[in-house]
Amino acid sequence: MKPKPVIPLSDYLRIFRVIKSVLDSVDAHTTHACMFFSIAGAAILREYYKKDAMQIAGAAFYLVDGKQRNAMSFATVSEGQAQSSDTAFHSWVQCDGYVIDFMTPIFPDVCVSSGHPFTAPGRMFQKRLSGMAPSHQHLYKEGDFYLVPNPELTVDLRRSFLQKPASADLVNICLHWYRKPPKPILPELHMQNDLGEVTQIKLSHVGVSGAW
Repeated sequence: MKPKPVIPLSDYLRIFRVIKSVLDSVDAHTTHACMFFSIAGAAILREYYKKDAMQIAGAAFYLVDGKQRNAMSFATVSEGQAQSSDTAFHSWVQCDGYVIDFMTPIFPDVCVSSGHPFTAPGRMFQKRLSGMAPSHQHLYKEGDFYLVPNPELTVDLRRSFLQKPASADLVNICLHWYRKPPKPILPELHMQNDLGEVTQIKLSHVGVSGAW
């Protein structure tokens, strides 16, 4: 019997769309916002799904094209060892034995922003940790992945993120806006800042081309 994923595709997409919409409303560099995607995503999973979801940072490798052997890498490799730092890392969610990455639907944009010569597809990433490759050198088929959590970096990055009031406020907006399917969700939200200025946030309609 195939293990049941943490959340269905419809829920994954709605979580992604809420997070992306909130980021877009403040003109954030979405393609470099893995911390926000993972922290807000984990918060929604805890609040609405009662899951023990944790945001993790570290080195990450995803094989996005099996034929051309193209891989997305968020790390440095020294003497064959994958390492992460505050300038070379990725952030994802771990929950119920699964890895969930809410940023993968915008991998095509990440490729463009990073100057990659290829374009990765935008897909849902929700895979069992037990299926992870033994190393970054053992990625053979599309969807293969390798992660190296960095506990110290995770703590430092999370602390730095949450110390910024604006970041915490935006996470709270995601929590306020989200509704668990099949409940309807507002197609737009009005956000007011400390100066009384109101911003209209429209829910993104970005989709995915399947799942990894």
